[in-house]
Amino acid sequence: MKVLFVDDEADIREMIEIALMVEEDIDATFASGGAEAIEILKSETFDAILLDVMMLPPDGEEVLRTARSLPAHKTTKIVMCTAKTSQETEQELKALGADRVLHKPFKPVKLAGYLRQLLGAE
Repeated sequence: MKVLFVDDEADIREMIEIALMVEEDIDATFASGGAEAIEILKSETFDAILLDVMMLPPDGEEVLRTARSLPAHKTTKIVMCTAKTSQETEQELKALGADRVLHKPFKPVKLAGYLRQLLGAE
């Protein structure tokens, strides 16, 4: 499965990269912010996109809107990663087009299983 992980915090990207590099069935691409993610989304397709919500503009919500406006990503599974745990936040993100909301902090070692379950590969 091909996955794009977007987070502006280098240490988080590095932890996720370490956790996913041992997974033979996961091809992960990493972006350090919204602008980079949007450029990648214009030229590549993914099975799943994981977006940090709170980044410098363009933030995760803007990347989500952009992804959903691109024909290649209308049905891509998009997971928003956020420390905000309110039901209201989750509903807002899903209304914008997110398939799921993953609350931070999450365990990087469990991410591969989460992705397989999300994509029905388990």
